[in-house]
Amino acid sequence: MPYVHCTVNSCSYWQNGNLCNADNIVIQNDQEGGFPPNAQLSNLKATPAGNMDDTCCQTFKNARNK
Repeated sequence: MPYVHCTVNSCSYWQNGNLCNADNIVIQNDQEGGFPPNAQLSNLKATPAGNMDDTCCQTFKNARNK
């Protein structure tokens, strides 16, 4: 599986290095949200979220609710 980068560090699938370790990933288009497609991932900071609605990732699962 290729590396999937994610800066939402409050997700239970987030791991150090801003990587996502979920088995399945659901992606939305940029019109729905997210950063520009030419953004440098190394320049992005961690972006906590409280729930799925705070993210563009439909795979989000709050780490506090494991």
